[in-house]
Amino acid sequence: MNKSKKKCVLLLLLICMVVLFGCTRTKIIDKISIVHVFGFDQADNGELVGSALFPDYTKSKDGDQIQSLEEQAPTSSLVVSKMAAHTSTPVEIAKIRVLLFGKSYAESGIGDMVKRLMMTPQLGTHIQIAVSTHSAKETLNTFKKEKSLTLTERILHNMQGQTLPNMNLHVFLNHFYGEGLDAYVPMLTIDKKGTVIVEGIGVFKDDKFKLHLNPKQTALFSFIKDNRPITTFEIDPEDKKHQRDIIIVKSNRSKKKWDWNQEKEELHLHLQLAVSLTQYPDRYNVDNPEDIRKIKEMIVGKIEKGIEDLLATLKEKEVDPIGIGNIVRSKDKTWEEESFYKQYPTLPIHVDVNLEILHSGLEG
Repeated sequence: MNKSKKKCVLLLLLICMVVLFGCTRTKIIDKISIVHVFGFDQADNGELVGSALFPDYTKSKDGDQIQSLEEQAPTSSLVVSKMAAHTSTPVEIAKIRVLLFGKSYAESGIGDMVKRLMMTPQLGTHIQIAVSTHSAKETLNTFKKEKSLTLTERILHNMQGQTLPNMNLHVFLNHFYGEGLDAYVPMLTIDKKGTVIVEGIGVFKDDKFKLHLNPKQTALFSFIKDNRPITTFEIDPEDKKHQRDIIIVKSNRSKKKWDWNQEKEELHLHLQLAVSLTQYPDRYNVDNPEDIRKIKEMIVGKIEKGIEDLLATLKEKEVDPIGIGNIVRSKDKTWEEESFYKQYPTLPIHVDVNLEILHSGLEG
């Protein structure tokens, strides 16, 4: 092919690309109301109360004008339609980044809402589902005062180097509809300073919210559930003479193995942790092997006891966010969901932690 023909082909390709891009449906951001955070509560009459936050680009080129809408209707789709009556631009839900449920609504059951999520192709599976200890309306009004729409970044930050396990709508739906496991989501609350913060995870049984795990329980949950690259965990010393001493452990990696003894019907968790010490009491010398042994012994004891207590809490509340049922199902061909969860509250689960300390931090 000579140069002139090559040029003609390239020109033709360029024209085709321009035509194709010109056919793409575009939406100008200052002509739509792009909802970033959508919250739902349940009204006294059983209807849904929807609260939404979105930037109003018609008032500020920088997008720092945070607007809010609130409406009540029998279904979420009608809530969106009624909200559109208050705006000068169409309400766009395709860019929702956080879907928040008030605790009372979550406790009553969110099955219908989850079905609607499955039937709404505009929503991506990367969005975050969360539950607030307060109503969704109160939480969003509080967050609005911060003049920011970075709630999803706040949640993601707590998954990267903090206590939260990795999760999103995709993970939620897998656990919600899967056999042998229950769904879990980030928990939000309003602290004493009037700031919206992430505080552990919330666990569902079927479609109802059942349990709130605090940050320390959530850190232990992350050790078990995720092969976490980083999770920070505080260890309080047992010695009453040194109550102000705190050891802070940063997990660099974790590896778990589950053994199922079908004959005895008991489960054994082997957890390997590689950690760094980011803070430890001055009375310990990390260059001294004996002091390192004492620190390891203390950390292992605390983590094993903490995991055992966490598992006891989950079994007491009859929730299974770890997916114990799914783990046993993968190892036992005779597994049946109904019979297993009758046994679950009394199921023996033994915990063995193998700890490696990689290095110590700068703080002493």
